[in-house]
This record gives sequence, structure tokens and C-alpha cells, in this order.
Amino acid sequence: MTVESIFGTNAGIVWQALSKNGPKNIADLAKLTSLSREDVLGALGWLGRENKIRLQRRGRAMIFSLCEWESGMAAITSADALPKDQPAKTRRTARKKAIAVRAKPAALNMVALKKAIEFIQSEFDADREPTPDQASKAGGMGSRQLGKALSKLDIKSESVRRGSKSLRVYPLAYKSRVWELAALDEDGLQRLIDAKKSAAQNGTKGNSEEYTVFD
Repeated sequence: MTVESIFGTNAGIVWQALSKNGPKNIADLAKLTSLSREDVLGALGWLGRENKIRLQRRGRAMIFSLCEWESGMAAITSADALPKDQPAKTRRTARKKAIAVRAKPAALNMVALKKAIEFIQSEFDADREPTPDQASKAGGMGSRQLGKALSKLDIKSESVRRGSKSLRVYPLAYKSRVWELAALDEDGLQRLIDAKKSAAQNGTKGNSEEYTVFD
């Protein structure tokens, strides 16, 4: 028996429970899966490292659910599992709906974005230039999604050479802009991104001089 086999198996059990029953707290997952609370926590940690679950706080309770892409995969699995005597048209419709769910981009998590920005700010304060992977890990979101969000806020990573290696970092040149963004709460970040989107759709140049924390 290995750590991977134990936690990996429990993670699969918890994943199945969430795909069939929707968002649940730890106590509910323990009842549904017949696992101990410790095993459920270990399985959730495993799924979290693979970015397969989302966490929401409702009062004192922590509610866990599958990410959008994982929900789509669960729906596709369910569609493929329809009985063979089910009309072919019904199976095709179910599969199309499942694929549509999987293709739908996950909504940007403003809490995660703010955490990533605050991490970049702390690195800048220490005269370090963080990589997108470091920032996304600190925020608990994908590096690609983070890159797109920060690009809308006028912050882009740049390629640099560190010794013999080439990597991308967020340069210190953005320090003042990051400080400005870090002063916003989640609602403020959302409004700023919405303003940039609106400006882009209207053909207006939406740069940082037009849309700042004071708007």
C-alpha cells in the first residue's frame, strides 16, 4: 500500500460523490462515501492539488464542489452511461449538453485573483520578480487564467534569462500598478475588469490612466 493508492482511491470516491450529489460539506461527504472525516480531508486535499474542486464558505461551513471542467467531465460520463436501449437522439442530446458545460470557461474567482495580486505585491516589496506559476499557486488558480485576468488589468509577464534558464516573470516595473490593484477589494477588481471589457467592446482605449482605483 502506498500513499498514492490510498489517497488517490479516496479522491476518486469523493469525486464521484460530488459529481452525483453536487456541492457538499465534509460531514455530508463522510456520510455519502462512508469514509472517515480524516480520509475525506485527505481526498479533498488530493483533489485540491489537482485543481479539481472549488471551496466556498457558507457561514461556518466549508462547501466543496467540482470545478466547471470537472463537472462537464462528470456529465459526459453520465451521458455515456445511458442505457443502450435509450434512443440515440437522447444520448446525443445529453452528450452535447455535457460538452457545452465542459467548454464553458470557468468564472474568474475574484478572491483568488486578489490573493495572487497580494502575493505579487509582497514579492515586489522584497525586490523579487515572481513567475506566473508562483503567483497562480499563491492565488489557487490556473496560471493561464491569471495571465488573462492580469492582462486586462494592464499587467503582463515578460521573458527574462536567469543564468542559463529562460523564464517568464512579472517585472518590477509594474510595482506601482500592483500596489494600486492591491488596494481594491474583490468587488473593486470586478468593476475594473468590467470597465475594461466595456471599453474594449465600445472601441475605447481602456488603459490604466483611464481606469484606476479612483474611478
